Amino acid sequence: MLGVRCLLRSVRFCSSAPFPKHKPSAKLSVRDALGAQNASGERIKIQGWIRSVRSQKEVLFLHVNDGSSLESLQVVADSGLDSRELNFGSSVEVQGQLIKSPSKRQNVELKAEKIKVIGNCDAKDFPIKYKERHPLEYLRQYPHFRCRTNVLGSILRIRSEATAAIHSFFKSLAVSPRLEHSGVISAHCNLCLSLLSIWDYRTVALYIFILQ
Repeated sequence: MLGVRCLLRSVRFCSSAPFPKHKPSAKLSVRDALGAQNASGERIKIQGWIRSVRSQKEVLFLHVNDGSSLESLQVVADSGLDSRELNFGSSVEVQGQLIKSPSKRQNVELKAEKIKVIGNCDAKDFPIKYKERHPLEYLRQYPHFRCRTNVLGSILRIRSEATAAIHSFFKSLAVSPRLEHSGVISAHCNLCLSLLSIWDYRTVALYIFILQ
């Protein structure tokens, strides 16, 4: 009788005890992943476009960028992974462990556990080619792709930071001069004339530049 009671208690404990769960992967930008100080196998998830693919006998190397940084994050995967859709320009979601890189070229790398292709890209038909410097006149034909290049991507990041700083400055002074227009019109001129009586002309000139 005592043995039956002990058995019932054991069954109840096992049924009520929670099962161990894997810690969900934290979604990071490429910039945050590259800036991680302690890369000790933390499970993360990144999303971005493939910048380069290099397949070796036992290892598959990918460089993924999401536009948040000029530098790309190196992803190390098993060579047995189906890499037919892992082309330059394809958008992917990568989950894995962020570890310290043995290479001197980068501080960290992502050891991939799962790679999901969100959007496949045919490298032959893609207008932006790998390791090719395209002139700005050529990139004007593809405004939805030009942000993936290093030059235009860097300009957009600088513009974003400058815009955020200027609007934060005006907002701290209880001024809201944000206007959504593609060019300078009479409303801009009236606004700038009123601001010139209060602020320095260089601040107003910089604001006009950001609006363009």
